[in-house]
Amino acid sequence: MFEEQGKVSVSKVTLIIGLIAMAVAFPVLAAATWEVTNSSDFCGTACHLMTPQKVTYKDSAHAEVPCTSCHLGIGLSAEMVMRKATEVTQVWKNLTGVYEKPVRIVHLRPARETCEKCHWTKAFYDDKVKIIQHYRADEENTRSSIALVMKIGGGAAREGKGYGIHWHVENKIQYIATDEEKQKIPWVRVIDPEGNVIDYVDPEAGLTDEYIAKAPKRTMDCIDCHNRVSHLFPSPEEIVDEALASGKIDAGIPWVKKQSIAVLRRGARSKEEFEKAVKEADEFYRRNYPEFYRSKKEILEKTYATWRALYEGNYFPEQEIAWDTYPDNLGHRTFPGCFRCHDGKHVTRNTAVTSARRVIRQDCDLCHSLPIPVQGETLDLQKLVAGLVSNREKPFSHLASDWPVNHGKKQSRECFACHAAKKGETSFCANGGCHGIRWKQPEFRPVYTSANQVCTRCHPVEQTGKHRVPQHQVECLSCHQLHSWTVSDEACRKCHTLDADHYSQPDCTSCHDFRKQERA
Repeated sequence: MFEEQGKVSVSKVTLIIGLIAMAVAFPVLAAATWEVTNSSDFCGTACHLMTPQKVTYKDSAHAEVPCTSCHLGIGLSAEMVMRKATEVTQVWKNLTGVYEKPVRIVHLRPARETCEKCHWTKAFYDDKVKIIQHYRADEENTRSSIALVMKIGGGAAREGKGYGIHWHVENKIQYIATDEEKQKIPWVRVIDPEGNVIDYVDPEAGLTDEYIAKAPKRTMDCIDCHNRVSHLFPSPEEIVDEALASGKIDAGIPWVKKQSIAVLRRGARSKEEFEKAVKEADEFYRRNYPEFYRSKKEILEKTYATWRALYEGNYFPEQEIAWDTYPDNLGHRTFPGCFRCHDGKHVTRNTAVTSARRVIRQDCDLCHSLPIPVQGETLDLQKLVAGLVSNREKPFSHLASDWPVNHGKKQSRECFACHAAKKGETSFCANGGCHGIRWKQPEFRPVYTSANQVCTRCHPVEQTGKHRVPQHQVECLSCHQLHSWTVSDEACRKCHTLDADHYSQPDCTSCHDFRKQERA
């Protein structure tokens, strides 16, 4: 009835062995489960229905970086388990199909916990020559590439650096966004390394001091510009230009640039519409270019196959995702991007700052050089760089915050000194690198003061006095003092050098009338 002393029953042995096996198997199984659920394939297929994001991720610069490195971040094991546990609901939503379309991220780890684990924010990057391959939508698909120097910069101000595009990293920048996509930013605060604070606001937004004080403020980091770095859905123009440059689409096919864009745009929301557009394009070549259609049928079929490949890799109608679904904040050609803040409309109330810092400027060469056209298939890189870095110093008229938008309306005889048209160029300013390419530009109407007011609401700018001179059609406070028509000598001397024979008076207005109508 009782076991003999010193003997162990078989059942106890089995129980002990089972417990040991479980103790060994559990951490092994847990580790295996952790590895599987952290894999990019699991994230893109099992946990979420994220085919569009997975496809674009595989073709990105972060293709070898696990999804969890950015979306979960790096931390202690217990902390990572808790982060993952909060996302368990995604599995249920995937199984039941009850999730929003298109999928949008709500919670993303701060860049200091993700990006900055690999990318050092204090690193300085030399200027980089960038060649943008572009083809015109004409019958010959004319190549009209442009070149520019990207002023990446960065580094620390104490080392004499901290400038260029990555100036935004060296200085602490906070902003208020009034929409979920962060495309509308009416208020910006800049805190420089010395602790100086400058607030900029768009007067047209109508923000009150009370609203600004209570509104949530985001500190700018890598993701505010590089928001599509791993999941980019380029525009039809971009992917067609790339396909033409790489030879995937034969540039010898008449009107192929225009036809390619039309097909991709039409099919952005429907696969059926895409296939109809392909058939219509085929009919276009059969009807208008019968000889080419018969002799180059194989090339055309290859082009149609390329269109389908481009479509499958960039458009996902079933998930309601196309090229314009997610704004890309890097640049400003397709989406506002940089112009969310650099629109020439954000002004500061701080009258103590210099005139150059009264407005968040929109200058074309803040982040890159003025683009220049590149002719021919071969490039003389040395000559190209010399042309890019030798951009002339801008005249005073170009310093107006609205100049990039409105300069075309202020052409005058003086402009031809620098911008006389060159052979082969059709634009007035002889720069096909800017003109002839459609890019999204912000609206800009009023002229602002540093007191967060609009001068033209009370003082209409008429074509009288010095206002008739194109070079004087700039920001009011570039010449005038606040709430005074007086023009200081300091403002005049920004452009005018007084020689030894110039008659000297207490100020320029002693001789020059800035208010009355000048004689013709």
